[in-house]
Amino acid sequence: MKIVIEGKNIELTKSLKDYVQEKFKKLEKHYDHLIKGHDVRVKLSVERNPRITNNHKTEVIIFLDGKTVRSEEASDNMYASIDIVANKLDRQIEKFKSKHYRSYQHDERPEPNTDITGYMLGDITRNNQTKKIKKIKSKKFKIYTMTPEEAIDQLDIVDHDFYVFINSKTNQMNTMYQRKNGGYGLIEPLS
Repeated sequence: MKIVIEGKNIELTKSLKDYVQEKFKKLEKHYDHLIKGHDVRVKLSVERNPRITNNHKTEVIIFLDGKTVRSEEASDNMYASIDIVANKLDRQIEKFKSKHYRSYQHDERPEPNTDITGYMLGDITRNNQTKKIKKIKSKKFKIYTMTPEEAIDQLDIVDHDFYVFINSKTNQMNTMYQRKNGGYGLIEPLS
């Protein structure tokens, strides 16, 4: 397991790095057969806004057998944030293991079909008026082929409000999202 630690508005001291390494080595021991050989990205950041009380944030992303497990937590202490996110990841990996790993352990993993990336917009002209658009945060991620039911399971694991995937029934890009009133929604393109 390779742990990559990044910092934003924080000095990454040796003791902080050692603490992160220690916490995630425990996860590796517990889930050695799942995590071994995979990358773990840990991002530690401190928000500078004085109105935010829980300003020490820890975000962790683990790529497991074609799936992504992500967790993010914040508290008033960086070490506490690391503890909370490590405990949350333990539960998420256990959920991943029970739902996905057992059923797929003898199957070959499909390769991702598409890379998706965000864009940075410059000037937009509408009705002869030019408007400046600020930089849009962009991320790249792999899109996998799966059923809508598998997308719901993955949505629960990644800790986001939506999940983009290739629908194995229609072979088209779909988005699964959590509805505010509970339940899930599926966005499909028109044929």
